Amino acid sequence: MRRVLLVALLVPALALAAAKKKPPPAAPPAKPPPPPPAELTEPAEKVSEAFGEKVTSLLKGLEGATAWRVSDPGQRPAPDRVIGSDFQREVKGKDLSNEDLKKLRQLLYDEKSFRLSQNAASCNFTPDVAFDAHSGIDSLQILVSFKCSTLMFFTGKPGGRSLPGAAVDFKPARKQLLTFAKELLPQDGPTQALK
Repeated sequence: MRRVLLVALLVPALALAAAKKKPPPAAPPAKPPPPPPAELTEPAEKVSEAFGEKVTSLLKGLEGATAWRVSDPGQRPAPDRVIGSDFQREVKGKDLSNEDLKKLRQLLYDEKSFRLSQNAASCNFTPDVAFDAHSGIDSLQILVSFKCSTLMFFTGKPGGRSLPGAAVDFKPARKQLLTFAKELLPQDGPTQALK
């Protein structure tokens, strides 16, 4: 009788212990990541309006570009180093590959990269980096000030003159553009130190 009683007590206890050791139900499968944004083949309409017709046309036809660290020399720059009329090339970075040009265009074509309603002229513009680009015989200089979060465009004219174009606030894309600049000037200490 004791054995029956002992078995009667042990069987429910073992069944209860086995029930507690069941693995938890499997988590539902994770949602797949969203697809990457569609590649932009032209500037958004608001971007084209902000940049102007000439800059937009040159951006679409870019054939090559070189990254530079630039500075404001505080006086007239040396003629062979001038960029953007008042600024000076200091250190040459990489020539942009086709993939780099595509990355630059994607940043510049996307209206989410800019605060187009902001007045970019409210900061004392001093560029840190420039992209010296060409489209056929025309040139486009894109000067970047990380202090002001401002891009300023200059179109090149024969004889080395540059005409100022649009200035836009790129604060939403600042982190991406800073990372890109550091990739293109990997050996330049001042560019790597930019925050």
